[in-house]
Amino acid sequence: MSEAVNDLLAQMRDIHGAAEPGWWPPAPGWWLLAALFLILLVLACRWLAGAWSARRRRRRYLAALERIERTIDPGEQPGEFVAQLNVLFRAVALRAFPGRDSARLQGADWVRFVRAGLPDDVAGEALEALAAGPYQQRPAFDAQALRTAARIWVQCHG
Repeated sequence: MSEAVNDLLAQMRDIHGAAEPGWWPPAPGWWLLAALFLILLVLACRWLAGAWSARRRRRRYLAALERIERTIDPGEQPGEFVAQLNVLFRAVALRAFPGRDSARLQGADWVRFVRAGLPDDVAGEALEALAAGPYQQRPAFDAQALRTAARIWVQCHG
């Protein structure tokens, strides 16, 4: 029996095992995984760039609001104060709602538009000053409520 086994082993002497597979080129599954990773990386970078840009823009709007509060006294120049806040509200609206023709809105329609973009408990009647306040010599309004509404408007839509 040992001689028969040796003969069989002698016949298998030229058979060799397969070589280790090389690391390049990778299998198709690895290519698919790499493509998926690159797509996710690009999407994450775009999202981060958009978030960074929005945060920077919001800071600029808040700085403009602080400049208005610092330079214009609503007790002495109420018309100018309301006009500048109205400009800020419109600038934010044009950026946040580009296809909604917010630039054309005036009067009560403009106030309704702004009120729709704010939480229900914000500003109350103070927003009415945006409708006619810039065109009046001495409009009456609650300056603190209007400031708060402008700050919330910028934080929500800026």
